[in-house]
Amino acid sequence: MYTFLLSLKVDKVVQLYETMLTRHTSMVVGPTGGGKSVVINTLCQAQTRLGLVTKLYTLNPKACSVIELYGILDPVTRDWTDGLLSNIFREINKPTDKNERRYILFDGDVDALWVENMNSVMDDNKLLTLANGERIRLQKHCALLVEVGDLQYASPATVSRCGMVFVDPKNLGYKLYWERWVNVLSSEEDRQLLHKLFNKYVPSCILMILEGIVDGRQGEKLKAIVPQTNLNLVSQLCYMLDALLAIRTSGEAASEKDAKGG
Repeated sequence: MYTFLLSLKVDKVVQLYETMLTRHTSMVVGPTGGGKSVVINTLCQAQTRLGLVTKLYTLNPKACSVIELYGILDPVTRDWTDGLLSNIFREINKPTDKNERRYILFDGDVDALWVENMNSVMDDNKLLTLANGERIRLQKHCALLVEVGDLQYASPATVSRCGMVFVDPKNLGYKLYWERWVNVLSSEEDRQLLHKLFNKYVPSCILMILEGIVDGRQGEKLKAIVPQTNLNLVSQLCYMLDALLAIRTSGEAASEKDAKGG
């Protein structure tokens, strides 16, 4: 498998590690395509390989209602129904003798609707208070991670409680994705031809689509029904070429088989 080791991404992993040493809640912030998930997963895998087993519990807080997230107390019967987060939070904070770390990753937008209830966990109290009066303390082997595109709807009270790591997509770009894909191809002839065509057409097409720049002149930006990044466009190109190359390969194999049969 062809992989790249980027010093900038290694630096972001180190930054996240150092941030988590001082804060029990950390936010990895940056637009789509910057490599936020890679940074978080790399840190977890690195710690696991070094003997500190790290478990990641990922959930999207915007995929369910606040009741489904935190739980609900029936006003008539006083029966308590656990929510998704309250259940996970209780499970990971059970005492353990193992040398391990447990992280809850909130992969979704941050807004006051759900995150304000977490402020008491994010500050020095480290307490999650549920509607039934139960209080669950965040243990030393646990931490909270937030993966978010921006902090547009986050309150100052929430932001001030968290450590921050910003991941910029410009540091990654789309050319590394292309080079990784094209270098896996078995045919040297295919690699050279695709590299030549990519350098001739793709950069100028991306500038035209995303920035509205044609031949160095600024024009009107194209309107996309679904917002795209340059990495999205290049990855879609690679998927399309994968399909076309597979069709060509299967066609050549069938032709050789027919020739041998004849």
